[in-house]
Amino acid sequence: MAVLAATETRVLHVDDDPGLVDLSAELLEREREGLVVETASGAAEGLEVLSEEPVDCVVSDYEMPGRDGIEFLEAVREEHPDLPFILLTGRGNEQVAGEAVSAGVTDYLQKGGGVDQYALLANRVVNAVERARAERARKRQLEAIEAAQEGIAILDADGRFTYVSEAYADLYGYEPDALVDEHWELLYPDDEATVDRETVLSTARAEGRWHGRIAGLRADGTTVRGDHVVSATAAGDIVCAVRDVSDSEQSDPDTTRYRQLIEAMGDPVYVLDADGYYTYINEAFVETFGYERGELLGKHASLLVSQPDFERGTDRIRGLLGDDDRQTATWELETTTAGGEAVVVENHLSLLPSPDGEFRGSIGVVRDITDRSARERDLRRYEQLVNGMQAAACLYDEDGRFVVVNDRLAALYGTTREALQGRQSALVSTVREQREGDPYEALLAGERESVSGEVTGEFPGQGADTLSYRLVPLSVDGEVDGVVGVAREVPEQKRREQRLERQKERLEELLRVVSHDLRNPLNVARGRLALVREEGNGTHVDTISHALDRMEQLLDDLTTLAREGDAVEETSPVDLQQAVEGCWRNVDTADATLVTETDRVLRADYGRLQRLLENLLGNAVEHGTTGSQGQSGAAEHGDGGLTVTVGSLPDGFYVADDGAGIPPEEREEVFQGGYSTAEEGSGLGLAIVREAAEAHGWTVTVTESADGGARFEVAGVDTV
Repeated sequence: MAVLAATETRVLHVDDDPGLVDLSAELLEREREGLVVETASGAAEGLEVLSEEPVDCVVSDYEMPGRDGIEFLEAVREEHPDLPFILLTGRGNEQVAGEAVSAGVTDYLQKGGGVDQYALLANRVVNAVERARAERARKRQLEAIEAAQEGIAILDADGRFTYVSEAYADLYGYEPDALVDEHWELLYPDDEATVDRETVLSTARAEGRWHGRIAGLRADGTTVRGDHVVSATAAGDIVCAVRDVSDSEQSDPDTTRYRQLIEAMGDPVYVLDADGYYTYINEAFVETFGYERGELLGKHASLLVSQPDFERGTDRIRGLLGDDDRQTATWELETTTAGGEAVVVENHLSLLPSPDGEFRGSIGVVRDITDRSARERDLRRYEQLVNGMQAAACLYDEDGRFVVVNDRLAALYGTTREALQGRQSALVSTVREQREGDPYEALLAGERESVSGEVTGEFPGQGADTLSYRLVPLSVDGEVDGVVGVAREVPEQKRREQRLERQKERLEELLRVVSHDLRNPLNVARGRLALVREEGNGTHVDTISHALDRMEQLLDDLTTLAREGDAVEETSPVDLQQAVEGCWRNVDTADATLVTETDRVLRADYGRLQRLLENLLGNAVEHGTTGSQGQSGAAEHGDGGLTVTVGSLPDGFYVADDGAGIPPEEREEVFQGGYSTAEEGSGLGLAIVREAAEAHGWTVTVTESADGGARFEVAGVDTV
């Protein structure tokens, strides 16, 4: 900050302590050359000094008898509304500081205990006086400019004049009415008309403002060099201010020469000096932010914006000063109106013209984008909502384009969310084409609550599939703001596909068994019959009979396996103990013993449960008394034979034996058709067990029993 040396600055210091006020005067004059301090012992004496002598700044204590510092300030403001006034307060007295600001104090300072405070006070005085003098100079300039006639014209969207001022028309040698409805190119030579169309108007519309000099064509054919400021209004019009610079290409344009231009604009416009203080605001600025001109002129820009936002603006100005190719900077910031309402604006800032290259300040055009910012916040909330959904989901705009897409939907299309956003939805187009009327438009109009159906197609990320979809309007504050789409696999279609897949697997299993296992006993039977014919030996008849019996068992098991594929549709309560004991009587149990340790009542299809139990019990008797290689294991059980136990699980039951068991590496194989360690049987029993369990929605696994035998566990069972 420059020291006020060349100009004398008169300061009135008011304090009820004579010794302190004299010391303060001496220290202030010592701190800054050019400061001249007058003193007064109270508010009344201070008002007398102000009425008799010119004063540049008042410094007053707060705690004084009679009128305190706030009351003294209010009295000063009645006669000297713009006189800088600095209030000295005690420490911790923030409430007084707030009242002082409300009363129009220029600055306030807490009293310190040492002489260092006077250096700070002197600096505050100098700054306040400089700002006040600059403001008075700006006011004088504004008054002078207001008396002058600027050339102003307004163009419509096509570049045709809708208004022309006298000064503008005079500059080009026309009457104002003669230019109205004419195109702007009328005033420019052919070689500069292209610059007009492609640069001036397009730049003004895109960036809000264009500034430069163009040679214009007068009515008499002569040319005039005009300095133009061309700006776009919120309504789409173009406002052009022109100043004749034919005689002085290097003339220094003053910031206030834009006054008539920016007053005609619909957007708020402001001018700041090099220190960030308002030197001009237009009427649109006043209307937008609710402040009177007098409340802002001469005040710092931080009155409306936060300090961080002001510093961001300062950084951008530095960037413009250091880059000759950049003329404007644009960024968003949040400010507050006089009524306390938050407003989000887009700020377009340019440097003020300066013929000597010195930074003289900036001019800005702001546009209220609160609604747009609210929309962007809504979109972020929508994105969180859509991304949190388990199904493939998205948000469409009113034209059926993707606005927000979650990862699951993008995966269906085999692409990314970003690649889908903005693309037209094929689903929405199909719904509009195939449905009667326009159901999508009905959703947007609030005439329908939803649109749903199924769609079958080839999805790059999933293959051929059938999906169910549902479209519902997205309402925000009672207004429809788009359509939410959700797609899922069709549960019934998926179940049908799963049943078909299982049936296919069973048929392949049957084919393998028939082609291999059934062919062996047939070959045995044919061979034995041939021997009977040749030898007439009856001993072969028993072998043939056994082969035919095994074939019959295979056919029975194959038929059962083929029929067990469908899911259970109806269930009924079944007493597990009674069912086990009934099945035990149907199994060739030899000398094995059954132990039941359950009182469970299950919900099941009795017929399929019976086949599951008979095969588990029969498997335990058949394989439990044989080793994994088929050797007899009867000796392991002594005279008592095998014991088979059926007991309860937390969500099902188990069937265990104390036989030879199943090696861990073979436990998954036992459920495959054809697996058997015994010479007898079809090898399909445990495949039938798994089919019956899965038809109920149960699971069946095999592990080792407590006695080292096999233990089959059935889980996921509903109980009564």
